[in-house]
Amino acid sequence: MLNFIGVFAEKVNKNITRFNKVNWEKVEENKSNPLKKIIWKYYESDENYFEKKNKQSSTTDKKNSHSEKRNFKSSKISVFSITEIEPFLPLNNFLEYDTIQASVRWKSSFDGGVGGGTGQQNPSFVFDYGISDSSLISIYITGADDDLYNLVDGQKINYYWQSYALSLKKKLIDEEDFDFGLSLVSTLEYWRHASGSETAKSIYNQKDSTLGKDKFENLVGALSFPISKNLNENISALIVPGITFLPEKLGPKGIGKNSYGNNFYIGSGLVFDIAEDFNLLLSYTTPLGPGNNYFDSNLNYSRKPIYSFGLGWNVNPKIGIEGKITNSYGASPSTGILTIPSDDLPLYSATLTYRPYGEDTYLNTLNERDKLISKGGITVNNALLPKAGNSQINISSDSRGNLFGSYYYSLSNLFQLELLNIGRFNNLNFKGSKKSHLYSNYLDENNFNFRLGGKLLIFSPQKNDLYWLASRLSVGRNDDTNQGYLFTEFMNTFRLNNWLAFNVSPKYFFSGVESFGGIGFSSYINLSDNLMLIPEINTSIKNDSELNSTLAVRYSFSSEKSLDLYYSNAAGVQDIGHLLKDNENRFGIKLNFLY
Repeated sequence: MLNFIGVFAEKVNKNITRFNKVNWEKVEENKSNPLKKIIWKYYESDENYFEKKNKQSSTTDKKNSHSEKRNFKSSKISVFSITEIEPFLPLNNFLEYDTIQASVRWKSSFDGGVGGGTGQQNPSFVFDYGISDSSLISIYITGADDDLYNLVDGQKINYYWQSYALSLKKKLIDEEDFDFGLSLVSTLEYWRHASGSETAKSIYNQKDSTLGKDKFENLVGALSFPISKNLNENISALIVPGITFLPEKLGPKGIGKNSYGNNFYIGSGLVFDIAEDFNLLLSYTTPLGPGNNYFDSNLNYSRKPIYSFGLGWNVNPKIGIEGKITNSYGASPSTGILTIPSDDLPLYSATLTYRPYGEDTYLNTLNERDKLISKGGITVNNALLPKAGNSQINISSDSRGNLFGSYYYSLSNLFQLELLNIGRFNNLNFKGSKKSHLYSNYLDENNFNFRLGGKLLIFSPQKNDLYWLASRLSVGRNDDTNQGYLFTEFMNTFRLNNWLAFNVSPKYFFSGVESFGGIGFSSYINLSDNLMLIPEINTSIKNDSELNSTLAVRYSFSSEKSLDLYYSNAAGVQDIGHLLKDNENRFGIKLNFLY
C-alpha cells in the first residue's frame, strides 16, 4: 500500500506541475524530517519585560479602582463631609487625602446693642486640607471690630478681636474597627485684641480713668479629644473633653484677673441626618474652669454654658450651607466658647462651604435669549445664574454722580459668589421723604458702601422646573458712618415666549435703624436679537411706600457683552438704592461683562 501511494504521488506531482499550486512529495516511512527545535528569547532582550507589564497593569487597575471609589465618595457628600459642629467641637470626620474645602462663616447678634446697626458681627474664613485620610489640617482667620454690646461705666467702649489659628486633627481610633471613634485635635493661635479709644478707657484698665486704647498680642491654643459613636445610620453622638488656653491678666493696669483665663470644658453634640442632603446639628458645652468665658457690663467674669442648634444643607457635593442659633461668639478653636463681649445672647450663624472637588449639578445650557438676561437688570435682579466657572462684572455710572462696580464668580451651577460690590451714592434729593434717616445713615454726602454676598439657584427650567427661583443675600456697610445692613431678595423669573420674560422679586432690608420689605417687578422684551427693552418698578410694602421706576434699553454685542442705557428715579443700583426714591430723575449707563 505504501509503495502504491508513493508511485501515485510521483505521478500526480508530474501531471500538475504546470498549475504551480500544490507540490506533492513522497514521504518515506520512518524518514520524516522532525520539526526544528523552537528557540525562545526574551522580548526586547528584557528578562523582566512581561513581569513589569503585569505589575504596571495591576498598578493601573488599582489606581483606576481608587479613582472610581474616590469619585463615588465625592458624588455622595452627606453628613460625613461636616468636620465640626463648632470650632471647639470637632467631629471624627476627615477629608480624603489631598482634597480641600473652604468655608465662610458669619456670626452676628440680632441687633447692634448700644453701638446700633444690624448687629455685632464676627466673620471668619476656614480652610481645610486632608493631609491623609486620617489627618486634617485647618486654618482659621477671624476678625471682629465693634463697640461692646452694653455700656460699661456709662460709656461706649470699642473692642477688637483678630485670630489666626492653625489646627491639626489626627484620628486615633477608627469607629469601623471599634465601637467608637477618637481623635486628637491641637490648635495654636495668634490672638490680637484691643479695647478703648481716645474717648473711652480700656476695659483692661482697672486702676485709673486714663483714656486710650490697650492692644495685646498673645499666643493661645486649644486641645480636645472628640469621642464619637454612630447610634444608627442616621444619628451620630459626640462627646468632647477639651481645654482652651487664654490669658487671665492683660496689661499692667489690671487688678487681679481681667481676662478669661484657661478653661476645661465638656462638650456634647448630635448630628441627625434627617434626609439625604439635610442634617440637624445640636450641641451643648459646659465650661469647667478655672477660667471664665463671659463678662457683664460691670466687668464681672463668670462661666456660661454654650449651646447651638441648626440645620445643614448640602445643595450638591460642591456647595454646603448651614444656619444655626448659638451663643458662641468666638470663631476659632481657642475663642469659640466665649460669648459676645459684655453679654450672653443668642446669635445667628451662617456658613457657606465650597468643595472644589465635588460633582456639580448638571443644568441644560441656556438658550441665546436667556443668556442675554442672565446678567441681571438695573434695580430689579432676576433668578438666572451664569454657569460654573464664569465671572461677571458690572460697572455703572449716572448723570448725578452715582458710581458702582461689582464682581461675581459662579462657584457652582447653583451658586454665585458676590465677591465685591462697591460704590457711592451722590447728589440725592430726598427732601420731604419719610425715610430721611436711612439716607443720612447709608447715603450721606461722604458715603462709600461695600458689600459681599451670594446667590443660590433653587428652581430652574434647565433642570426641568417650571420657572427660575433664586435667593440672594448680601451684607455690608457704609464706611463713612460705619452703619451696616442686610439685604435679601427672592427672585422669580418666568419665560412666557421667545420675546418676553418677566420677573417678580420680593425684597427685605434689615438694619438697626429700620427694617422693611419691598417688591420689584420687571420685564425683558426682545425688540430684536440684540436689542431689549427693560421696564422696572420697585415699591416698599408700607403705608409710606416710595415707588420708583426705571426704563432701560440693552444692546448686546454678544452673549458675553452688553450695554444698558437707563432713565430712573431710584436712588441707585446697589441694594438699598432699589427701594428708595430720588426726587430727581437721572440718566445712566451700565456695562455688563461675562467671561
